[in-house]
Amino acid sequence: MYISVICPTYNSSTFISKTIESILDQTYCKFEIIFSDDGSTDETINILEKFKIRFQEKKILVKIIKNQHKGPGFARNEAIKVASYEWIAFIDSDDLWTKDKLKETVHEIKKDLTVNCVLHRQIFLKQNKKQKYFDFDKYYNFNKPLKNQLYKTNFFAMSTIVMKKKLIIDNGGFNEFFQNAQDYDLWLRIGNSFKIQIIKKYLGYNLERAGNITSRPYHRKFKNLFCILYQNKNDVNYLIVLYRFIRIIFTLEWFKFIFM
Repeated sequence: MYISVICPTYNSSTFISKTIESILDQTYCKFEIIFSDDGSTDETINILEKFKIRFQEKKILVKIIKNQHKGPGFARNEAIKVASYEWIAFIDSDDLWTKDKLKETVHEIKKDLTVNCVLHRQIFLKQNKKQKYFDFDKYYNFNKPLKNQLYKTNFFAMSTIVMKKKLIIDNGGFNEFFQNAQDYDLWLRIGNSFKIQIIKKYLGYNLERAGNITSRPYHRKFKNLFCILYQNKNDVNYLIVLYRFIRIIFTLEWFKFIFM
């Protein structure tokens, strides 16, 4: 079973090498890697080209797409267009995988052929070196509609997800209008069509750094989030809608935006 690994990049030269090393270190090597660059103006492309030979030495196909600067949604969509395989694994250019991430995921897929999306637990590494453990499975109840659960709490972390390409294409791909939260928009549009399995292991790391695209600017982030939630409000329980909007309004990030 082969997987298409998609990694969007944008001015990632100071951190992309560690991400690439974590991909190269995979114990499961039946994959292609697609780097989709969002118009970087630094050394990102040169770094990708230098790593290309190391993938080739392991007989791993490498594709490097050079796009105009149109955002991560566009970069991911362009990569999906050239993906060769049925399953897509996503990794952001500042995240890391453990060496058994793909091996564990493939094992889970083969256990249940009805599954169309697999994710796992993740560790958040703060700039002060402290770690926060995210057990996404605690938010998931197999017996309840998934869209209600995702609307209440987005427990799909981008670099933990491996999913069927058809599921993405059938639901219109990533919304290129949103510069952030475009992944959450897609997850909600797919909604109850997901048949997920969550691996109860920490198979990846999300690194905190200054300037993460998902963390700035606050006003745009929350504008997008409100828009996405509003578009999906009729598909979920109204009490969950009320809960979600109240929680967003009183988050720490929102207050930072108001008083900054």
